[in-house]
Amino acid sequence: MIKKSLFFMMNGKIKENRLKSYILLFFTAFCMFFITGCSDKNEPPTNPEIPEQPENPGEPDTPENVTYEILKEYSFGELKNVEKNLAGNALVFPNIIGNQAKYEGDVQMRAYKVMLKTDHPDGSAARINLSGLLIVPPSENGRKYRQVIAPPYTYIMKNEAPTLRIADDRLDPHLMFWLLEAYNYGYAVMIPDYPGFGDSYGQCFIPYLDKKAMVRTTSEYVEAARSVLEKEKYEKKDGFIISGYSLGAYVSLLLTHEFETNASNNMDVDLLIVGGAPCNLLQEANMIRSSSTMPQPYLFPLALLGYKKNAYPHLRINDYLREPYASESAVYLDGEHDYWDFFTNNTSDLFTENFLKNNGMDGMNKILDDNSAKPWKNRCEFIMTHGLDDKTVYYEQAKDFADEQKKYGGSVSFGSTAGTHTDAGVWFFLRLYVELGNFN
Repeated sequence: MIKKSLFFMMNGKIKENRLKSYILLFFTAFCMFFITGCSDKNEPPTNPEIPEQPENPGEPDTPENVTYEILKEYSFGELKNVEKNLAGNALVFPNIIGNQAKYEGDVQMRAYKVMLKTDHPDGSAARINLSGLLIVPPSENGRKYRQVIAPPYTYIMKNEAPTLRIADDRLDPHLMFWLLEAYNYGYAVMIPDYPGFGDSYGQCFIPYLDKKAMVRTTSEYVEAARSVLEKEKYEKKDGFIISGYSLGAYVSLLLTHEFETNASNNMDVDLLIVGGAPCNLLQEANMIRSSSTMPQPYLFPLALLGYKKNAYPHLRINDYLREPYASESAVYLDGEHDYWDFFTNNTSDLFTENFLKNNGMDGMNKILDDNSAKPWKNRCEFIMTHGLDDKTVYYEQAKDFADEQKKYGGSVSFGSTAGTHTDAGVWFFLRLYVELGNFN
């Protein structure tokens, strides 16, 4: 029954043997460690000093505020170890990347750390240090590399930033997946540390569901990463792949909207594929108001703090959260504290009566509506998946967005999958794996 429904979801594009092996593979890897707030206890290593980049006459220079360094190099044997960690048992699960190295020399993949300065998300004159990953195979003359933008899902702890995971050899499934797929297809994969993490930890608080800040900082990081690719002589294929789950889906949606509606960007997108996407934040809040429990209760407080500490400093957190959550959420969500047991799952215990009854909430409701994804007439292939039992990022608001996208003149393939927000992530990555086969 599962296989039959999945073939329907994949629109008949996949081969049975590839699908069966990856179902087993991803259920093993993702169900153990996935999505929002998966915390590691280990402290990250101290960030290395940013090296000066040598100037070579005749080669393109990176912008003045962009620097980069090689964070990690992977041999074929190390990639096979990543494959084993993702699969769980290499003797049982299939061979993903083959038995022979694709590239000459010991280095088969590189992870660069890209660094740049940008404006603080609070709109002040302050500046912060953005950072992110650029994952690429060795460059080869005459080869073109498709560029992929893959924002990560929500993380809370400071040592969960992608650059720190790579530096400390603590890869999560998102990084494992893209490292192997970049190797398979010759992708140049860009994965940002969100503002407030990586090199900007302590310089700002993540503008969690702040549309303008997330689009601006991600766009600037992408431009910086592309300048590194140019300097390292990676010729590009036209047309981005943009993909993410949960918060990564939110950022991916907004970024693609910006690329396709702002002619000055000159950014073509071939494929947008997202899962578990928070699209209509006001609809999401209204569904929270009518619920009795929340599986990840810290997410809305995280959004409130992101607004308060950045674009909306006038907000009073105690208008929305009861004590002790109004006063102490900022402490528990600072990236250094265990937060799972602090937040109650009971909606009536977490939120004020005014918030739940929507009394005097016009200001907050407008903020949520302003920061929601809006439909547009997309040119790219656009795929969405969402779990029917998702009570973290509600299924209904994503399905309604897809319907609005079609009414607006856009085109989107919306796939309903089984599972909660966490479980449905497995099906999303399966769909992503299959679709990438069409974009070599």
